[in-house]
Amino acid sequence: MKSESEPIANDEWLIRLVWHTFFDADSPLPITKSAFEPKRDEVDGISVFRASCLANPEDALAVIEPSKRDLYGIVMIEVAEVDNLGLSVQTAPILTIPGHAVLPELNFASKRANKKLIEVQKELAAIANRRIVRGPKA
Repeated sequence: MKSESEPIANDEWLIRLVWHTFFDADSPLPITKSAFEPKRDEVDGISVFRASCLANPEDALAVIEPSKRDLYGIVMIEVAEVDNLGLSVQTAPILTIPGHAVLPELNFASKRANKKLIEVQKELAAIANRRIVRGPKA
């Protein structure tokens, strides 16, 4: 496993936790763009995790209250794909688990200021739909 202090490389994979309401199991493309919409508390950017810093993608669920972990799906996106969309990835260490990072361009303030980000969210959802690790279990 990589140390979270190592620079983020383009060939790394990012993990995004997807709340169950943004996952439509009956759809051929279950992940919606809303899975990449910044929440009020994501002022520094939407939250992701570096897969290379974790033993297993499901380790990212450690940041979620145990009783709610089954309500989340897990998807992966390559850093190069994020870069191709004009976004960056910045480390944002937290105490819970190593490898936390953010996509700073997708923050709560930019959500209203930049309507072009809706297209970026759609692209991220399309990419995520190709790499679903698991859907919500509830």
